[in-house]
Amino acid sequence: MEQFAFNSAFEHMMEKDHLTTVVILAHINPDGDAAGSVMSLAHYIRSNYPKVRVLPYLSEKLDKGPKQKVLKDGIFHPFEMPEMGEDPYAVIVCDTATMERIAGKELYDGAAASLVLDHHASNEGYGDVNYTKISESCSENIFYMLDRECLEHAAAYKDKDCPGHTETCEPEKCMRHTVASHNGWGAAEYIYLGMVHDTDGFDRADAGTLEAAASLLHMGVNHKELLKTLKTETFDDVTKRTALLTGAVRVMDGKVAYVYVDRQESMQKDIRYEDIHPISGRLRDCEDIELGMTFYEEEEGLWRCSFRSDGQWINVNELLNPFHGGGHAGAAGLRTKTDQPKQLVQDILERVNLLRKNKD
Repeated sequence: MEQFAFNSAFEHMMEKDHLTTVVILAHINPDGDAAGSVMSLAHYIRSNYPKVRVLPYLSEKLDKGPKQKVLKDGIFHPFEMPEMGEDPYAVIVCDTATMERIAGKELYDGAAASLVLDHHASNEGYGDVNYTKISESCSENIFYMLDRECLEHAAAYKDKDCPGHTETCEPEKCMRHTVASHNGWGAAEYIYLGMVHDTDGFDRADAGTLEAAASLLHMGVNHKELLKTLKTETFDDVTKRTALLTGAVRVMDGKVAYVYVDRQESMQKDIRYEDIHPISGRLRDCEDIELGMTFYEEEEGLWRCSFRSDGQWINVNELLNPFHGGGHAGAAGLRTKTDQPKQLVQDILERVNLLRKNKD
């Protein structure tokens, strides 16, 4: 696939309909990759297209580590739903395979033009322009599609003094004073954030990911600071997740393990989605387990399920196709309504058996 050139696509989208505002969106219940993708583009556009009004929006359900950083951004306030007037605007959607999973979908529906940037094999091809390249993270795709000189400019922009700065200048008119409220992060840091989170701290990084990371480090990204966003567990968090792992069920000769939490148990034990979400990956990382799964009743009858494998023993994107879920070969999810959740588990296990028989 030919490398996508973001600048050309963005300029064409804005100029075609004489647009001066762009809204940047991601998926519901965003993770670090969604936040990194949205916020990196927001800073990149702000730095290189100063006449464009940029409005990033992220759901407040953003994962804890990335959320702590985004809250300190100082330039953008992405947890506030943008109020759009009568003027037409464009929208960019990042890291979101299907339209129904867009956080702020009404903003997408009301846009005059749309650009979709994704990395999921299950992307349904929506949007006026859709660039989907299967990779470890959407943030990695964004790194390679951005103009390198413009990205370096955006990386340096946050530290640049305003022209004519003096000790007596007015803070509200001065770039130095404006940037002083910034958390020190710009486009480069947010791209790195996304890659760190979608590869579990580079545990699943390939050559392309590491090459992108090296370039970002040369732009001044602080690797140790970014890794801290992965380590936000409290002692209570660890205790709760230990209990969840202890309750895991092993099937298929112990090669598959899953954790099942219904609404009653989650209310009694104060188990939140962020408590159970990492469990499928931790199960998969066990040497003797090939597939880790979690089933969590988020609301009455609404189940959120997570699946992790090495992508070889079983392709979890393929596994979930009949259930209208998906993602990547090694990481996928399912959000579904059912009044027979135990049957859902059995149906998924039966499909695991079927795919394994076909593979063998």
